[in-house]
Amino acid sequence: MHLVNFNPLSVPEGNSPMPQTFKHYEIRVCLDANPLSPVFQAWDTSLHRMVAIKQLANLGNEFETVLKRARIAAALTHSAFVKIHALEEHENGIYIVMELVKGVTLLEWMQDHQGRENQALIHIKQTAMALEEAQAAGLIHGDLQPSNFMVDTVGKIRILNLGFAAHYNPHAVKSVVEIDPQGSISYLAPERFSEHSASAASDVFALGTILYQLLVGATPFNSLRGLALVAAQAQTSSEQWPWPGSVSLASRDLILGMTKRELSQRFNWQQVQEECQKLVVKESSSNSLSNSKINDLQLQLNAESRRRHWRYAFVVAGLLAVAGVGVWQAKPNWAQIAKALKPYSESIELEQGMKALAMYDKPGMLDEATKRFNNVIERDASNARAVAGLSIVYIYRFRSSSRDDVWRERALASAQQGLSLNPNMAITQTAYALALDPHNQFDAAMTAVQKAKSLEPNNLLVWQTEMRIFLLARQYDAALRTAEASLKIFPDDWLISNLKGIVHFNQAQYSVAETIFRSMIERHPDVMLSYNNLAMVLGFQGRIDEALQVLQQGLQVRPDASLYARLGQIKFTQADYVSAANALEKAIVSNPQDYENWYFLADSLVQIPGKADQARAIYEKARELLNVRLEQRPNDGWVIVTMAIIQAHLGEYNQSRSMLRKALELAPGNPDVHFQAACVYELIGQRADALAEIEKAKQLGFSEAKIRTEPVLKDLLKDARYQ
Repeated sequence: MHLVNFNPLSVPEGNSPMPQTFKHYEIRVCLDANPLSPVFQAWDTSLHRMVAIKQLANLGNEFETVLKRARIAAALTHSAFVKIHALEEHENGIYIVMELVKGVTLLEWMQDHQGRENQALIHIKQTAMALEEAQAAGLIHGDLQPSNFMVDTVGKIRILNLGFAAHYNPHAVKSVVEIDPQGSISYLAPERFSEHSASAASDVFALGTILYQLLVGATPFNSLRGLALVAAQAQTSSEQWPWPGSVSLASRDLILGMTKRELSQRFNWQQVQEECQKLVVKESSSNSLSNSKINDLQLQLNAESRRRHWRYAFVVAGLLAVAGVGVWQAKPNWAQIAKALKPYSESIELEQGMKALAMYDKPGMLDEATKRFNNVIERDASNARAVAGLSIVYIYRFRSSSRDDVWRERALASAQQGLSLNPNMAITQTAYALALDPHNQFDAAMTAVQKAKSLEPNNLLVWQTEMRIFLLARQYDAALRTAEASLKIFPDDWLISNLKGIVHFNQAQYSVAETIFRSMIERHPDVMLSYNNLAMVLGFQGRIDEALQVLQQGLQVRPDASLYARLGQIKFTQADYVSAANALEKAIVSNPQDYENWYFLADSLVQIPGKADQARAIYEKARELLNVRLEQRPNDGWVIVTMAIIQAHLGEYNQSRSMLRKALELAPGNPDVHFQAACVYELIGQRADALAEIEKAKQLGFSEAKIRTEPVLKDLLKDARYQ
């Protein structure tokens, strides 16, 4: 709580002004100017102590309900609850007289303690114990967020506003400007956006989000605002949140358990306590006298610093008053005012957003682009460039950090909106093309690209998009023509060069592809895609040691999910299945929505003694994610044959045969599909068919080295017919 000078005229609308003296309390300062329930610091002249008084006035029909909740809250015993000394009724209002908690808000605390896992877990455990008691008494909080917690002077977590929180209604949204003035959306459980009222389960979700923030330093969608934040919070699951390597797997599992979308799978308070107890190394020693004194001293220093700041603030406030600014009459949102006072240039925001998009391969760039485009949209919701820019952000997220279908749909929706706002801009046409390619609408996407090129013939993003669409449509000659033409204009572009290398790789022209990827690493050593592609090419040529060196070189630049995935695949070819599984687990932590990582992990585990049951569960997870891709790409031979081999591993032979026949019909010229078909036939006991498919794969250029490292085919390789 921040101290502000008390002024009876400054009490927010909806509450009567507090008099300087109330019963036997002398009002000193306003601690929290919340419009619904302001809090004041007061001197209790009867018991000679400082107290906090929360004013709940103009309750109307809610009077008896709130009074009942207050009485229940007063009876709670856990030390995390703020003690209620008295309930005072006066002129249809309730005044809650509470202990005055000295300390800092949890948000202030985490600024100095971010990432301190053990202390964060202690706070979460204590909160769970307290809220379990509250639930048993019939109370929920309903608005758990850092502003409703304090850490007191001895380091203990304290819960504010239990029973008196102003519950946020996510359905009462009129505009982006009005939405989320108190910052509550970031902590709302998905069911709260589907007409569900607050519950103990939604409180568990909110506390899980707070634990994430304590460890990571930000909420999962920290860069989003307004309706974009609502959509992300309502539609995605915590498995798709960014998970930096600094968060331990155990803490990640705890947070995932607390934030499950399905209510039946979400942890209850008892489970949260049990899981925290397993992870807590040592209960905090902050109760010691020395720590208490240190904290008190720090608080005194902070208070003195705040007093100095306030003296300066009063001078500024006086100048504003002289200038005639009707601050109190307007009752504006202070966060919006602070933002409005910052220098703003639409052209600079758009330029910085596009620069961040161009570097999307680097950590944090998509967040930066999102922030820049949202800055423009918050001021002008009809800005076509910013809307299209967000669409491109969403499609990049869909491709890289998450395969969640939500990103794909949001990309298309934003692209269509941008197109409707202004179809005569290269960026709106390009965003539309990019959003169409996951839907396999290549003709429509190419039409949009050609219009974009006619509008801005020297736009790099347009050329990159055209190259990508030709590649996805397997129009390799056209893709190479685009690459040659664009590299004359943009000779140093890393993305077009990498896409050109992939075209050569897909045509089994490994030496040409290798030269391109090596050149890209020399010229752009911080682009992870080049390391991954080079390792892939070397692996297909059987040059495993060289491929491993390239991956280690890339991982020294920075950890990357794609490099860990490739490392796992190479370790698999070396029959080092334990190392393969370890690498693939790291890839999954960074990108849990990539079905291939789960599939490759299951392939590794099935080769490790005693891991068969775990492998089966992982195959099931891979199938679950692959089903989403199959709905998006029902005629993709590679996706279909991958489903066939997963079904074969799960013993579903009839379904596997059916999927396999469809894959071979759709992709008769794809060597990877024929190789996977051979693996399927071998798993289901059809050796002759497996041999035939191996031969077709080899004729189409499939690597003999990779055939010999596939454990599924180890018995087939001994068959005389193979020779």
